[in-house]
Amino acid sequence: MATPIRIALVVFLFACLASAAQAKRLALVIGNDSYQNVQQLKNARSDAKAIAAELKAVGFDVTLKTDLTQKLMKSALRDFKAQVQGGDEVVFYFSGHGVQFGGSNYLIPIDITADSEAQVADDAIALQRILDDLTDQKARFSLAIIDACRSNPFKEAGRAIGGRGLAVVTPATGQMIMYSAGAGQAALDNLGPKDTNPNGIFTRVLIQEMRKPGVPAGVLLKDVQSEVVDLAHTVNHEQVPALYDQSLGKFFFRPGAPGAAAAGGATAAAAPAGIHVPTPAELDESYWQDVKSSTDPSDFAAYTKNFPKGMHVAEAEMMSRKLERTAAAAKPAAAVPAPRALKVVLVPGGPYPAWATSAFLPGVIGRPTLTINKDGTIDAADAFGNRSHAVIDMSDPNNITGRQATHLGFMNNMQMRYPDGTTDTEVTIQGKLVGNEITGTWHDKFQHGEFGWTVRTANAP
Repeated sequence: MATPIRIALVVFLFACLASAAQAKRLALVIGNDSYQNVQQLKNARSDAKAIAAELKAVGFDVTLKTDLTQKLMKSALRDFKAQVQGGDEVVFYFSGHGVQFGGSNYLIPIDITADSEAQVADDAIALQRILDDLTDQKARFSLAIIDACRSNPFKEAGRAIGGRGLAVVTPATGQMIMYSAGAGQAALDNLGPKDTNPNGIFTRVLIQEMRKPGVPAGVLLKDVQSEVVDLAHTVNHEQVPALYDQSLGKFFFRPGAPGAAAAGGATAAAAPAGIHVPTPAELDESYWQDVKSSTDPSDFAAYTKNFPKGMHVAEAEMMSRKLERTAAAAKPAAAVPAPRALKVVLVPGGPYPAWATSAFLPGVIGRPTLTINKDGTIDAADAFGNRSHAVIDMSDPNNITGRQATHLGFMNNMQMRYPDGTTDTEVTIQGKLVGNEITGTWHDKFQHGEFGWTVRTANAP
């Protein structure tokens, strides 16, 4: 009987999930339509409600407020600031009237009565104050979406206060800011009298793009910008949403990606906040570099299966056919001996995608990456310094067992710890190998869940 093959593996399960558990996804959404002393709006409330629903769908704890007076608007902002803590991901959305003067932007409550710029500065809400509050609370990522670049409400009311549109703003580190239109432009509520969509052009495009998994916020908002420009041009209108970005790392409304189920071994779903999810292109190229020199057609078949829309699908199919023809031509005329049992080993390389779930965080999928070293060990670490190390028994591909030790890193310069105060824990795993994916279950003294790793395998003599 073959000696059991013990291969050191690193997996990254509880560490990723523990990191995610410490951060929240929070949103404050405000829509003001019913202005008392300036022109009323038609879409602000419906826009806010639609955005709130989308944010809830991707795991945000959403506070929705509509038609706020000055007192209620300031109260909502104070309450929201108190909720935000270090490491949180935060979205602030405002739809309503806005005005700028002296290079400062102001969001208008529904009860404002203004006879001068000084009075607006006192009674309206300074956008910079909201941004500063998020910075003070040390949010890891904050996004302010301001759908207020409409006609100057005070000018329409016969008062020459402020300018049309909102002024350019400089976000703090970790912040993104988007206006629904550029300086001096009006944001479209619709595309004409036959347009019955209850949402403005900017918001309906934003919702459409937010539903696409695996698109970083910076890319997604640039796509929103392009789509809005194209739609506005259909009615000969100029509307270019403005984007200001000083964010760090990547933020996803809906993590995962089309094809991520193949690439990462799981269906696209929400990933823990703050965890870097490798892009499909990164995983695609890494996998291809590992298999491109292979002489085993199954490696190219596995690439095509895992990346059906990958950048190298045509090359993989060509190489697979070529190797199969070569093998067929070299096949001896004599009867082929009965196949003998082969041992399965993991091929050094990486980074390989992985995923993990936890009963502690229903619906959340952690996505670490694994690197198998030449000496048979595998190491994994994330942006917080979490790392794991384990040994598994691969002697039976249908019953893979093992144990791992996981060590937590730091978040906001603070050591992360498990519920018992320790920084390390031991995890037991059990799974099976199907194709190039190992899937199974895991548990430790705190919780349990499922996992999956996409790896390269080979048969050993």
